[in-house]
This record gives sequence, structure tokens and C-alpha cells, in this order.
Amino acid sequence: MSRALRYAPPLASRDLIVRPRLLDALRSRFERPLTAVVAPAGFGKTTLLGQAVSENALSPAGEDRWLTCQRDDATLSVLASGAFAAVGLSTPVPEDPREAAVAVAEALWSAAPRHIALVLDDVHLVTPGSPAGEFLGHLVEELPRNGHLVLASRPPLPLSISRLVATGHAVVLREGDLQFHEDEVAAFAESRGVAPELLSDVGGWPALAELTATAGPFAVSGYVWEELLTQLSPERRHALALLVAVGGADDEIAAALLGRDVHLRSLLDGLPLVVRSRSGWWSLHGLWAAALQHHLDAGQVAEARRTAAAVLRGRGQYQEAMGLLLDAEAWEDVRRLVVEVCECCTALVPTDVLESWLRRLPLEVQQSPEGLLLAAMAAQPTSPGAAEELLVQALAGAHGDPDLRYACVNALVQLAFWRNDRRRMALLLAELPAGEHSGARTFVALVRGILARSTDEVRSALADPGLTSRTALNPVHHWLHAQLVLLRLGDAATGEVLARRALSHPATTMHGLARSLLVESFRLRGRLDEAERLLPYLLADMHPAKVLTSPELVTCAVSLLDVLGRRTEAGELLQTSRSVLRGSPVAWAPVAGTLAEVFHALSTGDEQQAAAILRPISSPGGGRNSGTIRVSPVALPLLYVLVPEVRGRWDADPPPGALADLHAGARALVQLREHGPTTPAVGALPPSVWPVLRALLPVPWVAELALGMVAAGQDGARALIEELGPAARVTLRTQAATAPPTLAATARSLLRAIPAVPNARLHLRVLGPLELRRDGAVVAAPELRRERVRQLLGYLLVHDRPTRTAITSELWPDLDDAAAGRNLRVTLTYLQNLLEPDRGELDPPYFLRSAGPVLHLVTDGALEIDVLQFERALDEAARLERQGAPSAALSAYLRAAELWGGDLLADVTGASWLEWERDRLRSRFVSSAVRAGNLLLARGDTTTARTLAERALRADNCSEDAHQLLVAVHLADGDLVDAHRALRRCQQMLRELGVPPQPRTRALAQRLSPRG
Repeated sequence: MSRALRYAPPLASRDLIVRPRLLDALRSRFERPLTAVVAPAGFGKTTLLGQAVSENALSPAGEDRWLTCQRDDATLSVLASGAFAAVGLSTPVPEDPREAAVAVAEALWSAAPRHIALVLDDVHLVTPGSPAGEFLGHLVEELPRNGHLVLASRPPLPLSISRLVATGHAVVLREGDLQFHEDEVAAFAESRGVAPELLSDVGGWPALAELTATAGPFAVSGYVWEELLTQLSPERRHALALLVAVGGADDEIAAALLGRDVHLRSLLDGLPLVVRSRSGWWSLHGLWAAALQHHLDAGQVAEARRTAAAVLRGRGQYQEAMGLLLDAEAWEDVRRLVVEVCECCTALVPTDVLESWLRRLPLEVQQSPEGLLLAAMAAQPTSPGAAEELLVQALAGAHGDPDLRYACVNALVQLAFWRNDRRRMALLLAELPAGEHSGARTFVALVRGILARSTDEVRSALADPGLTSRTALNPVHHWLHAQLVLLRLGDAATGEVLARRALSHPATTMHGLARSLLVESFRLRGRLDEAERLLPYLLADMHPAKVLTSPELVTCAVSLLDVLGRRTEAGELLQTSRSVLRGSPVAWAPVAGTLAEVFHALSTGDEQQAAAILRPISSPGGGRNSGTIRVSPVALPLLYVLVPEVRGRWDADPPPGALADLHAGARALVQLREHGPTTPAVGALPPSVWPVLRALLPVPWVAELALGMVAAGQDGARALIEELGPAARVTLRTQAATAPPTLAATARSLLRAIPAVPNARLHLRVLGPLELRRDGAVVAAPELRRERVRQLLGYLLVHDRPTRTAITSELWPDLDDAAAGRNLRVTLTYLQNLLEPDRGELDPPYFLRSAGPVLHLVTDGALEIDVLQFERALDEAARLERQGAPSAALSAYLRAAELWGGDLLADVTGASWLEWERDRLRSRFVSSAVRAGNLLLARGDTTTARTLAERALRADNCSEDAHQLLVAVHLADGDLVDAHRALRRCQQMLRELGVPPQPRTRALAQRLSPRG
């Protein structure tokens, strides 16, 4: 099937009549969870749905997302990935049908207040009771109020909907509904230019009416197809039979089947029951198959399917190609396609698709070497032992077939790689002469790179022309290449390029691993911000089945979370991953888990525990080429610092590239601890290395190194300590109490220069009337009653690091510079006394800091300010929305709504800067309250949604979105009186503003109008 027909309704090749009675029933699809159209072939189900989608596009009551089902949709991964694509999800499909359904429902919910209808055509192709069928059942149960499902199917529908029909939550259009009524027959006859009497015997069957109108008045009842076909030349009938045999075609497939001189548009022009896509795919209705079934013999049908499959195979459309080959029973072609799909260690299609192929093979093909290969690849993720037995059998039968031998050896090497069985990997390479297969030379070079003991050996392996020529490689080869250049050669720039190549491949099976290498390529160059941007996608890849065979994902994600200060999330990820790692068949799973545990322990300040955890996996005297190092770049500093026995070999054989920066940082930390800050290793760390250490070392180690660098005279390292925030102070306090004199003195100096966090916790409320609380108690200090103090506090909140001149020109515009400066100093003193009444006279202020002419209000955990919490909550909600997590975003929206107490500094007078900021924050509150209300409404919580709508209108009575929400809430509650009242208020507001209503307002008004 064409992707164009998969995700969009087909275009009719002939004019269609409009059927208002049916379109009205379908237009109301946005008012109920489920609408189904169930009728045999030829009753116009697809045509009707396509018309409904087109009509809705002209006057939208909601949005339609289309998905045409195909035979492979009996497998969960295929159907769910189609549904994911239809609703705009790009995350991997979960293996559990319910989890997949919840993800689709969440995507629909996130579109609120927009109503989304997911239209599934040809649902009869989904097998009842299959994982895909379960997915559909769960999706119906999980639909939010703004989510709707439209199903078109031949009878019977593959899921039970009787309960929904009984409760009025589903409407089913059946054969009797789809039959032409008398007026529709007349309209259809007029559109085709025939007399209505000609269609008197069609029984209301749309397909028969179309055929009869085309066949003409001389067709005898019951022989319409025969009459129609006699009007076509034998060559045209033959061409149509070929197109029907392969399920439709575009120009490329048609050329392969019919020759270059045949044009599809000319061939199909004027024929009934033919549809096309905008991209040029043509498809004939299934009724053509029965009519043309005797025009080709079995051999011709099989040959046509083999020809079309070859075109699809060349495009990488493996599932569609295999479907045609299985239908053709072209077992030789099937075997060749199995080898192609399975040749690169990891199959290019999901495991459940492999299993569905295997079930359709006859026993003799299942027992062939290719069948054994297919069974092995399906078993590989969960049963590697059984997979290896099958592969050994397949390899034994692969003599004389280099492609099959190559695929079997690839898969066996993968299993040996998982076990870290280097001897087995080397023996398998001997089974694969470099000239036997076009990809063999590249694969052998990569495996030799994995087996290499030294950097020179790795470089030698990667210098192979097969790798340097940039020939087309599969995603596994790109990933292996990226891993070698990144973790063995420290070439982060090339690692990024190769990781991106693996990510660009349409086969998604390697995307998680490739993305983790991309993250590490950024961290090895100190580009922590870019690594952080990839973190949500990395976490989305970490479902249990992927972690089972790719445990290094845990090390990457946990260490990055800890570096970013998200220690709670890191701990939760560790907790959920432990049981999965224990069951992993991969030899380095214990290493990956241990490294993650060690990094997390160090990040929480427990170095003693970290050392105890790490020692069991460390190899005494092990050099940098040990297996531990190849799991993650963080292994290098962890081993070097915590396991003294490995340092000698590391120093004797230092790592190359970006890894040298990590080695230098780890060595400097050890030297600092052993010899103090005067050691050359500390002073020799250039500023260019600092971002790398910040991105890959635990935060306490970065703080300790920065302290040593400051003590060694690198004063710029103070900025690194300030960047780390409160976490650095923990390390500084420890060093001030326990370090040697010079280092301790520097730590104390930094602690004095870096103001101490006050013991009391302040909470400042500025949304609404200003209020300050200290440890929960309201502060009633006289300074707070001073208008200038309140204005200065507001100005510092609104403006990031303003200059003294900017402040005085705004607060004292009528005074000269000297007088205004004196007033500012006095007001600053009042404000400092208000915020830190117990601060010593010589202690630097914590909250109000000065750097030359610039003033800075520190707003960290010691000073909670509601407006900053409000904005952070909304920023978090926006981030979660982008990541497709509306339920988590809703929690953030509700936190923000709780914080809103009114306009910013409502009891403070100010100039334009304050009014502008009030308008901005008010707008953010209204839009977020409406968004949260729409999400709650879609989830059925009308009470909270109504409260938010009313609060939004109190803040801004001119918000049309808030008016819309209130009307929709009343409609959902069945309160038509209040709904009409709310709509009238909205319409009155719009008239006063002279603004036309938005489409949603018009749609709500239409729902409140009696149906004509």
C-alpha cells in the first residue's frame, strides 16, 4: 500500500453525490466516542468517510486523522506505529497493547480543546483477539472526551461495541443505512448522465449502481461486470488484472508490470470504483478482484506480485514487499528477502512482524536455513540461547549462499558480542572471507576494531577502505563505527557524524543506542546543553525490552541526570532498571548498572559507598582498553579516582582524543588529593577542558577540582563553582574542615566570598498583594511598608541584573545622579535588612549582590518567589507538552494556577515596566488556565474546568478562549441555560470589541442551535 493512502483518504476518480443524511450522522462523530460504518464490500464505506473528512475540512467541527488498515496490522507494532504516525507521535511503540493505546489517547488528549477523530478504514483486516485487536479495544476505553474513533469495516467489526451502543456512546451505520434511497439513486443517475430507470434493479447497492451506470443500458441484470469488461480491450483487461493482483500501483510499479509506455491515468480514466492519492498511487476496489479473477492464471498473478515486490524491496518497504511475496507463495523470493532484512545483526523490522512472517511460512520453508534464520532473529532479544542454536543450524545449511552465510555470521557475532566471547567472535570472522559478500569486508573491519587491544590496532582496523569510502552501510555498522571512534579513539566529532547516520536510517531498531552515542559525543566536547536537549528522547527509548539488550543506555541516562542536578529522577531510573539489568543476556549489563550506581552515589556525596560498589567490577592493573571502559566514558574517571591499582597503566598508556581531557581531569583530582593544589596537574587544566569535566564528572568532583584550581591561581574557576550552586557549597564546607591548610583556607575564603545560604527560608508572594514569610510566619517589618522598597524589589524581580543607573532613572527620575544614588543606597539597605535581618555586618549579602554597577537579586531555594515558581511551572508544562506528556503538563498547569493570586504587585504603583509585566503574566495565567481547563474537560472533570474558566475570565473578561471553555463546560454538563448565557456574554464582548468570532465560538454556537 502507498504511504499516501495509508494516512489520507483516497481521491475519487469520478464525481460523487452528496448524501446529507449520512454526512450528518458522521459530522456528529465529534460528539461521541465511537462511530462505526459496517457493511460488505461495495457499499461506499471509504467513499463516505472520505466525503465526511472533506466536508469537515470546509467547516471544521474538529480534526480528522486518517489511517487505512492493511494486512500487517494484525501485528501490534505495525498498527500502533500507524496510529502513532497518524496522531503525530514519534516515540517508540510500547510492547504492551494497553500502553500503546494510552500513548495514542494521551496524544489525542493533548490536542484539547480541539476534538480529534482518528478514522480507521478497513478495520476488518485487524484480527480479533490479536495484540492489534487488543490495542483497538483499549483505545476505545482510554479515549478522552476530545478524542473520537471512527471505524469502517466489513462485518463483523473486530471488537465488541454493544455496551457503547446501549449507552448512546456509539453509533453504527450498517448496510441498510448505506443503501441508496430513491432520491439518491436519482441524484446518482443524473451525475452519471443515465436515466434513473436504468438503476431500478441495483437494490440500493452503490457499487452496482456505479457499474450499471458505466456498463450502459444494454447490460443485462446480473451481468453488469461482464458487460463492462466487454467494453475494454483485452490488453486493458490484462493490465487491470495485473494491477488488481498487486493491490494497486504508482508509476514505477506500473512501469515494472506493464512497460514504460503505459500511463496509469490513461489506463484507469473513466473506470468505476477506482481511487487515487495525491502522490500518484492508484487503487482498484476489491470488487474488481472478483470480476477479473479468471483473466490471469496463478503463475501470472505470482509473477506480477514478485515484480511489484522487487520495486518495494528496493525502496526499503520490506513489510509490503513480503506481503506480496507471501501471497504469491514465491518462497525463493521470500527466503532472499528474509536474508536481506536479517543480515545486519538486528532485523530491520520489529520482532512481532518477523513472528507474523514466520507463521505464514509453510513447514518446509520454516525448516530451511532462511526459515531458521528468521526464527532465530525473532527469538534473539528474549531467548539468545535458542537463537544461537537456530543460527548454527542455518549456517550449516548455508553452503554456497554467501548472502545467507553473511547474515548468519552477523547474527552469531552479535550473540558472541553480547556474551563478550572474544574467541568466538574471532572464530566466526574466519568463517567469513572478506570477498564473499559486499558487506563482509566492512563488517570484519569493525569486529576487528572491537577485538583490538590497542589504539593503534583500532585505527588500523578502521582504516579499511570499506569504511573510509563512505559506501552505504546498515545502521548497526554505523553504530559500531561510532562506538569505536568515540569510546576507543575519543573522536567526538566523527562519533557525532556516525551516530547521526545511524539515526537517519528508516529502521528504528538502533535509534536508542545511536542517540546515546550522540549524547556522549556532545558531553565529550563539553556541550552539556545539547546533550540535555536529547535527554527526553533518550528516556523515551528506555523501555524494558530495549534496556534488556542495551544496558549502557542506563549508564548514559543516569549519569546525565545526575550531572544536571536531577538526582531524584536518576535514582528513580536506577530503581526501575535494576530488575531489567539483572535479567539481561548481555555480558556488560552488570558493568553498566554498576557504573550508574557508582555515579549516582558520588553525586549524592557518598564516595565511600561508590568505591565499594565499583571495586568488584574493576580489573586490578586493568588498562584503559578493558571492557569496563567501553561501556561509557564516565568509566574512565570513576576507575582512575576510586581504584588506585589501575592508574599506573592509564598513565603509561594515556587515552587519545577527547578522552585525554577526562584522564587529565581524573589525574588532577588524584594529584590534588595527594599533593595539594601546588601539583602541576591541577594548574595545567586549561579552561577549554572545564566544560568537558562539568559534563562528565560527578558534581562534587567538579567542585573539588574547581577549588583546587582557584587555590592554584586559576581565578576563573570561581565561575565554575558559582555555576554549580548550592552543591558546590557542600563540597567547600567539607574541604574547609578536612583539607590540608592551603586548600582549606581557599575553601573558607570562597565560602566567605560566596555568601552563605541563610538558615531561614523566605517565601515572597508578589502575585496579588505583596507578602513576605520567613519560615512560614508573615513578616511585618516596617521596611515592607516603604513604597520605594517595594518598587525596588519589583524592579529587581522584573529586570535581570539591572545597572544602578537604570534603577535610579526609573525610581527617581526627577533627582540628579548623586541624590538618586544616595536614595538607592538607602533603599538597598532597607531591602537587605528586610531579607536578611540576622546577617553579620561584615558578611556579604546573599540575596542582593553587586558586581560593579550591576545589581542582582538571587532567587534560589532560600528565597521562594511565587511569580518565579509560577513561570517555572508554566515553562515545565510547555516542555512536557512538547514531549507529548499532557498528563504531566496538566499537573504543572494546576500548580501554576494555585500560585496565581492576582496581578503582579497589585498594591504597588509603578511605571510602564510594571504594567507591561502585569499584562504579560496575566496573559500567561489566562492561557494556561484555559489550556488546563480544556485538558480537564477532555478528561471529564467539568467542575475544576469550570473553576479555571471563571478564574480566567475574572483576570481577563476579553479572553474569547476562556469564554469558549465556559460554554463547553456547561454543554458537557448538559446545562443548556448556562451555556446559552455564557455564549451570549462572549458574543456581546466580541461585538463591543468589533472582533469576529473564532471558529470554535461559531462551532459552539452551532451546537447550541436547533438542528434544522
